[in-house]
Amino acid sequence: MEYKENQHSVYLLTYHAVFVVKYRRKVIDQEIMGYMRSMTERLMGGYGGSLIEFNGEEDHIHVLFEIPPSACPSRIVCSLKTQLSKYVRAEYWERIHDKLWKDSFWSDSYFLTTTGGANIETIEQYIQNQGIERPKRKYCRRQKDVTKTKKRHSSPTD
Repeated sequence: MEYKENQHSVYLLTYHAVFVVKYRRKVIDQEIMGYMRSMTERLMGGYGGSLIEFNGEEDHIHVLFEIPPSACPSRIVCSLKTQLSKYVRAEYWERIHDKLWKDSFWSDSYFLTTTGGANIETIEQYIQNQGIERPKRKYCRRQKDVTKTKKRHSSPTD
């Protein structure tokens, strides 16, 4: 990622947002996902920012974006949720209305974090891998715990 510049600052402000469909209803198919991606790209440009990555699953989306320091992240997120809901309901109402609770699209809450703690490529890869089935990890005791258990249960003659 390159630093951005405006008249009075040099910056790199990236955010990762997650929006969940109300009651985790499975509403978002590939066509709707593509439509939301293109709308998000257009809307982010209007906010002075840009879309870096976008993906999700049937019941939620991940949005990785950058914005200038003059922009308020919480206002952009709320506006983005509102606009996406409005556009998707207008375009796909016949397909989704029976899956939604009343006319609510998104849950009232959202997740938003800065990406300063991880490199941007790691977060991009995480978002790109949304919707890909991976085997669940099996519980594995840490080696330290196994050693303690052996010492506790061993006899003095061992």
